[in-house]
Amino acid sequence: MSSDAMYAIRRAGRDSFFAGRWSAPHIGHTLLRGPEHIDEYVGHLDPRNAPDMSICLCGAVFVDFDRRALLVWADDLFGSGPLRRDYHRLLTMRWPQWRLRQAALPLQEFAAALGRTPPELEQARADATLLEARDELFTGSWLEHQADFACVADDQAAWIAAEGVEAVRAFAERGLDAWVTVRAADGTLYDQRCVSRGFGSLLRLGPRLAALAQIGGPRPEMLRPGLECDVRETIFIDEARRSVHWWQADPPWAHPGPGCAALWPGWTLELDEGGLRSHLERSGRPFAAIRMTREERLAALIDQVPRTLRGDFASLPRLACASAVPVPPDIPADVMGTLVALADGVDD
Repeated sequence: MSSDAMYAIRRAGRDSFFAGRWSAPHIGHTLLRGPEHIDEYVGHLDPRNAPDMSICLCGAVFVDFDRRALLVWADDLFGSGPLRRDYHRLLTMRWPQWRLRQAALPLQEFAAALGRTPPELEQARADATLLEARDELFTGSWLEHQADFACVADDQAAWIAAEGVEAVRAFAERGLDAWVTVRAADGTLYDQRCVSRGFGSLLRLGPRLAALAQIGGPRPEMLRPGLECDVRETIFIDEARRSVHWWQADPPWAHPGPGCAALWPGWTLELDEGGLRSHLERSGRPFAAIRMTREERLAALIDQVPRTLRGDFASLPRLACASAVPVPPDIPADVMGTLVALADGVDD
C-alpha cells in the first residue's frame, strides 16, 4: 500500500514532474506554505520524465507559474466536504492573485492542463458501465432499522412521537454519503439518501436512479441542520427537462462522469460547480436548512487543522477574530482565533 501523489511544475513553458509514494497526505499542508516553498518540497520527491497519471493515484498538484494557476486534487484534502471552503479561503491568502481550482474531474482536468492524452483516459471511459442496484438502494437502511426495533415497537413508536419520523430515520441513515433529488414531471420533489461508495458515481445507474429515488414517496421533512456534514455526492434529476446535475466532494481520480452520458440516452448531464449549496437552491430551498451549526463547524476545524498541519502552525494564515472562546492547551491562541473566524464566516 502507498499514497502516491504527482506534482507538475511549469515555468517559462517547460514542465517538470515529480512523484512521491507517500506524499498525497502532505498536499494540504504543503500548499498552505505558499508557492515560494513548492520547489523546496518537490526537491525531496523523485523526478520523473512524464507525469504519473495512474489509476491508483491519491493526489495531484499542478503549479503553473506562467499563468499563476494552481490545480489540485487529493482523495483526503482537509477532511470533510464542508471544510473545503475554509481550506480554499486559507489557500487564497497564501496564493494571492493565483487562480485556484480543486479538480472535479481529476484525471481529465490534469490531462487537459498538461496537454497529455494518457491511456488512463480511455480506461476511465471504458469503466463507465451501467450498474445494477437493488430496489432498496434508498430505503434499505430504514427498513433494516425498523426490523431491528420490531421487538421494541412501543419504544420505536414513542421515539417517533417525540422527535418525528425523519429524526429517527436520520439516525438510521447515519453514514449515508449520497443525496439524490428528483423533480418529477408534475413538480413533486423526492429526496433520498444512500451509500455511494462502490459505484464510483451514482450516474452509473442510469435513468433507473430516478425511479429508485421515488420509492417510498416524498420526504419534505428530510432537511435538517447539520446534514451538510454527511453529504459527499449529490445528483439532481429533473424529469421534465431530462437533465441531471451532479457533484462529488471527493471525486475519484478517474471519475467516470464523462463516459456516463452514454448511459443516459436523451438526457443532459452536467457537473454542478455550485456543489451542495446549488443542489438545494436548484429546488428553491435555502442552504441554511442543512448548514452545520457554528459549534459543529468549530469542533470540526479544531479536529482537522492540527492533523492537516501536522503541528506546523506557522503555515496557517491568521484571521482576525471578534469572538472570545476557550483555547485548548494544544492549540496556540492566535491559531484558535483563526479557527473561530472561519467558523463565524460560514458564508465566505
